[in-house]
Amino acid sequence: MFSNRELPEELINEIKNTSKKINVQANEPLVNMGDHMDFIPFVESGTVRVFIENDEVNKELLLYYVENGETCMMSIIASFADKKSKVSAITETASTILLIPNHKIREWQIRFEEWNDLILDIFIYRYTDLMQTIGALSFQKIEERLMNYLKESLNQNGNSSLRKTQKQIANDIATSREVVSRTLKKLENENKIKVTMDGLTIC
Repeated sequence: MFSNRELPEELINEIKNTSKKINVQANEPLVNMGDHMDFIPFVESGTVRVFIENDEVNKELLLYYVENGETCMMSIIASFADKKSKVSAITETASTILLIPNHKIREWQIRFEEWNDLILDIFIYRYTDLMQTIGALSFQKIEERLMNYLKESLNQNGNSSLRKTQKQIANDIATSREVVSRTLKKLENENKIKVTMDGLTIC
């Protein structure tokens, strides 16, 4: 149910009895920046995109994706602090989400060593994600960032082609649509990618 951790039966039963399971279609918002967090969303199946946004400049920055058996580190932080989300989250694919009351997160950390280990795993994993994002923004050229993004997206979705708008790609790698358009054209001219009506593939 949760990552690769084996949880005690007592805890699994409590999760089932206290959480709410919802089915959400693709491209549906789960959390908006500033929302009061009464729950922690765990992804049972599907993929959720977690990002920060700045309305003043109309830009977004992808932080990471949350997939099967995972949750959002920032949601847990919000539950421990002022209960207000500092990020937004939207489903990338149709997803099944478990909504766990945030007060249970603290309770189970005290009662179950396995749950505490799970939360620590999540923090370490997401910390690595964030460091990679910072490193890419700081040190990688746009072509390298874009190619890495395309490879990761294709591997993540398990599809042979990627179907995203240039604006969506620009949001995910924190640049403009115009820059993405120019760079995609350059990569296509260099025979590194192929753009068709069915989407984008890597050569």
